[in-house]
Amino acid sequence: MRSLSLQEAENHLIDTLNYVDLDNEHIAIERSGQEPVYLISAQDYQLFLKLLQQTEDQQDLQEAEKRMNDPQQERLSFDQFFSELEVESESISN
Repeated sequence: MRSLSLQEAENHLIDTLNYVDLDNEHIAIERSGQEPVYLISAQDYQLFLKLLQQTEDQQDLQEAEKRMNDPQQERLSFDQFFSELEVESESISN
């Protein structure tokens, strides 16, 4: 990963963007007194979004499994669940 100061990135903007786009290099832009900002390619960004979604889905599944295995958790029948959803959606639309 290449690291540049904000001034360097500004002075060489086209080169900086080409490093990311054409060379698929990640660039950390250092800013005085602040966290760096990272430039990544569109392909890497799409991969990041996919991995983030997979992680969030896995966390949701783990939470659902934990609740399903909790004997203190209130149980609803299929019909109760959907009738409660219907009541909530009616109150939102009114």
